[in-house]
Amino acid sequence: MKSVFFVQNRDFFGARLIHLPLLNALKGTYSDNEIIVFSPFESSHFFREMGLASEVVVYSYGLLRMRRKLKRLRPDLIVSLRPGSEWLNLSIGLSGAKQRLSFRTVTTQILFTHTVARDISIYRAQAFLKVLELIGISSKPATFFWEQSKQGTILLPDERNTFCMIPGGGSGKFKRWGIKNFLGLCERLKKRYELAAFIFIIGEAEKHYVEEIQSASIAKDSKILFNETIANCARAIAACKVTIANDCGPAQIAQMMNVPYVGIFSNYDGKARGRIAEWFFPHENAQAVTTEDAEDIKAIPVGRIEKTVRQLFPEA
Repeated sequence: MKSVFFVQNRDFFGARLIHLPLLNALKGTYSDNEIIVFSPFESSHFFREMGLASEVVVYSYGLLRMRRKLKRLRPDLIVSLRPGSEWLNLSIGLSGAKQRLSFRTVTTQILFTHTVARDISIYRAQAFLKVLELIGISSKPATFFWEQSKQGTILLPDERNTFCMIPGGGSGKFKRWGIKNFLGLCERLKKRYELAAFIFIIGEAEKHYVEEIQSASIAKDSKILFNETIANCARAIAACKVTIANDCGPAQIAQMMNVPYVGIFSNYDGKARGRIAEWFFPHENAQAVTTEDAEDIKAIPVGRIEKTVRQLFPEA
């Protein structure tokens, strides 16, 4: 194999995270190869910073420019996660790459060597990895993040029943269950579990939560991870009994690690089930919680989340 070409298809933190298992699987299979990420988003330099790409090319529309670029690169393998882009499909089809992989559309069936049906009823990271299965590369989303957890350096509470709280929601307030609800949950868990402790994973958009957490009754039992590395977030999540999170970027780390997990989903528009199908990773230790009717996410009672946590971690 000479080089690998990969295309990112969404521009937010959670979307970047769910591409990491695919890139990690490629790097693990073709360790001596050059992996080049092509993306329309500047934020994709993240993949090179994570050590999973040797180069990131930020491109704009242009069939002839893209065709010339691919001809110069002469990649052996192209993996495209943008099958709906007809000009890009044509560029890839004319690239000369021996293997061209993507999800199945009328165009990709003609122009690509391997395609698989896109199943939007399964978690996105799993769907991406199914593309690699077309050429015999099998991997699980958890692999990369457990490797990352071993590289974390933060100190964690010893011999505590620690719970991870991820109260973010970069897409807007409609995703946020609210810091008061998270703190109320912590207070309940503190009464329920001996030696309960809490780790809050928050980003720039949640920095105003710091003061509220530090002023809460559970402050002395809490640790705040602010703008932490993926490795340290994974290390913290791995050490916790249950992770409780809004549908947000860092929550994807916990989901892909297959740890006990409670995902809180907004049903403000009555379409939560569709989002859960695509953005919730179901396994025996994971629960997705939402409202039956179209309601504000804050309508989900703290007691309901506490009950779900107790189902996943029944020791009292």
